[in-house]
Amino acid sequence: MFLLALKRSYEADAAEATAVIDTFLQKPVGVADHDNFLKILKTNFDKLIHAKHAISEIDLISKTTKELNEKVQTENKTKAETETKK
Repeated sequence: MFLLALKRSYEADAAEATAVIDTFLQKPVGVADHDNFLKILKTNFDKLIHAKHAISEIDLISKTTKELNEKVQTENKTKAETETKK
């Protein structure tokens, strides 16, 4: 459950960074602080990359955990069936 919450948090970060980047690139005239244009783009791009990487790592952890759980369940089932036959 905590991994899901963490993933949702990173998804929100990615969405926010994407929105800022899109706004800056599509409507730079509407951006009030032109002096920090590149700095703000870089900051949000870094935030986006970090969030996407974190999401992929969380997905990998979730997949690995699921596979391990399935393996344990299969082994337990096989063991129980073997003991029942004795």
